[in-house]
Order: sequence, then C-alpha cells, then structure tokens
Amino acid sequence: MSTFFQNPEPGAIFEELTTGLRRPSPLSVMFDAAEDTLLADRPEGFTPEDIGQLAWDSLPERERDDAWNEFKYTYWAARQNDRDARLRYEREQKTRTELATVLDEREMALVLGNEVPPALDAAIARLARTLIGGAR
Repeated sequence: MSTFFQNPEPGAIFEELTTGLRRPSPLSVMFDAAEDTLLADRPEGFTPEDIGQLAWDSLPERERDDAWNEFKYTYWAARQNDRDARLRYEREQKTRTELATVLDEREMALVLGNEVPPALDAAIARLARTLIGGAR
C-alpha cells in the first residue's frame, strides 16, 4: 500500500479519488436546485426564466462573475446548436423527401400485389442509413 493511503492528509483521499472527474459549476448546482424547488413549489408550472432567476438569486456573490460568463457561453452554445440543427435538417430534407417517395413506391407495389424490386429496398436502406448517419 502506498504512503499516501497509510498517512493521508485531511481531504487528500477525496481529492485523489475525484481527480479528473468533472465538477459541476456553482451555477449548474444552483440551477438544478432551483428547478427542484420550483417543481415542488409550483406544480402548476414555471418558465425557464423562473429557474434561471432563482438560481442566480441563490448564488453567493463571489460566484456571480463566473456564473455570468457561464450564462453567456451557454446562450451562445444553445444558439450554435440551434443553427447546426437547422442546417442539418435543411441538408437532410432532400433525402427525407426521396425516402418518402421510394417508401410510397414500395407500399404501392405491395398494395397492387406486385413484387418489390430489390433495387427499391436497397434504395430505402441507403437513404435510411444516410439519415441516421451510417451511410457507406
């Protein structure tokens, strides 16, 4: 056994065990606590702004500068994620339309009692893989 574990300093074991783990920010902790509080206090509902305000009001003054920067970064990241999702949706729209068309063709063949051409099933598989991110 190492010397560290034979003669640990106060708090050293905790530090050793938690090294490398992501530690939640004070804002994150307060945000979760605020949401839990509002769920209990207002079962009829509340807004994201209510959560944010309660979290902010609950923060110690010394944590507010870092929390304000976290709010700004989080807002920027959310906007970027929305833009990325919109671009991805627009980029995939042509593929979704094409997939809907070949699915309609397949369904029509089955309704009419015709055999479904293997090429049609292959096209469906290719388009589906493209949409789920596994195209080859």
